Amino acid sequence: MAVAVRWVVAVVASVLAFFAVAVPWAVLSPGGHDPWEVIGPVAGVVAAGVLAALSWWASQAGTPAGGGTDRLVRQSARARGNVTQTAGNRGVPGAPRRRLGRERVRQKARGGGDVDQVGGDRA
Repeated sequence: MAVAVRWVVAVVASVLAFFAVAVPWAVLSPGGHDPWEVIGPVAGVVAAGVLAALSWWASQAGTPAGGGTDRLVRQSARARGNVTQTAGNRGVPGAPRRRLGRERVRQKARGGGDVDQVGGDRA
């Protein structure tokens, strides 16, 4: 479902919740004399609760389940030659971006020549 459709559903459901509480209460109250000063705020609280719950649902559109973007990459290197360290998904042209839960990459290196460390999703 598109994000806009989810938000429309949330707002419409909130308005319907208001009327679902207010109209029966006003019709079924003894003699029909309950003041709208009582009915309106109570129905408004119910509608606000419905809107809050469905707003959370609507805001989840476009985010994959269980997805997050937490990534911690630690690298250290010692070498007499050149040291090249790269982390993340840079340098992968056209690669689909995936949402990560939690990923931790820790690398250490020592060498007498060149050191090249790559952490993350690289081709």
